[in-house]
Amino acid sequence: MSIAVLSLPAVAGECSCSRRLSEFGVGRDPMSHSVAGVVCVLLSQCPEFMKDRLRILTVEDEPAVTRLLALVLGGPAAKVTNASDGWMALIKIGATAEPFDVIITDHNMRRMNGLELVRRLRVRKFAGKIIVLSAHLTKENIRAYEELNVDMMLAKPFDVEELQLAMNLLTKKPSAKVTAPMAARA
Repeated sequence: MSIAVLSLPAVAGECSCSRRLSEFGVGRDPMSHSVAGVVCVLLSQCPEFMKDRLRILTVEDEPAVTRLLALVLGGPAAKVTNASDGWMALIKIGATAEPFDVIITDHNMRRMNGLELVRRLRVRKFAGKIIVLSAHLTKENIRAYEELNVDMMLAKPFDVEELQLAMNLLTKKPSAKVTAPMAARA
């Protein structure tokens, strides 16, 4: 079995991406050097490679749930960012250049709970989707979230397939309008 080793001298070792990868030991041997070069080319020459990824912010104070959400929702089609409470979520929202498409928040958290986070998001005119994922919702909380027009509320423990279905429904892009072909005139 032979492996083709690419030589990318114009990119590998010269771009900031390659320098950052080398800090972690990537690119020191010929194979990983080539892989690092390909990654650099993809990221620098094809910005559209990452452009259409769904941006998700999970706001959750339980590390195990945070990891599960990242595992279930992350991948090539989505970038998942985590915040441990509403306060940290607002900081991350304010610091990002690209707006989040979906925010998934717990209700019961220290410093700032999910309800206060959603109130502040509505004041800021957040245009993305909001999902509340919590085991501690009272009737008053549910009513308050409904008044704030959250897109969906799911109870913990949650079913992974139910969460994935909710995400698919909420982030589905509208399909193009279908029109019938015009009949040819005689």
